[in-house]
Amino acid sequence: MHLLHRLAAQQLPIAVTGGEQVDAVRVLNLAGHIKASIPKPVRTLDGFEQPAAIVSEITSLGRSMLKRFPLK
Repeated sequence: MHLLHRLAAQQLPIAVTGGEQVDAVRVLNLAGHIKASIPKPVRTLDGFEQPAAIVSEITSLGRSMLKRFPLK
């Protein structure tokens, strides 16, 4: 929910980087709280690298969740 609140405070679209943050975007997207473009991880010599996810919209369900679970 913290990421959803952070996204709501910024002008969209926005790029979200970092594996854990992109995973959180993936969860919010699957839950229907946001609309996002999330590229697949890219294989590198050291393992995998996660390209940035682009969040384009907070859905009406996401806005409802923001109201229901405000930051304290």
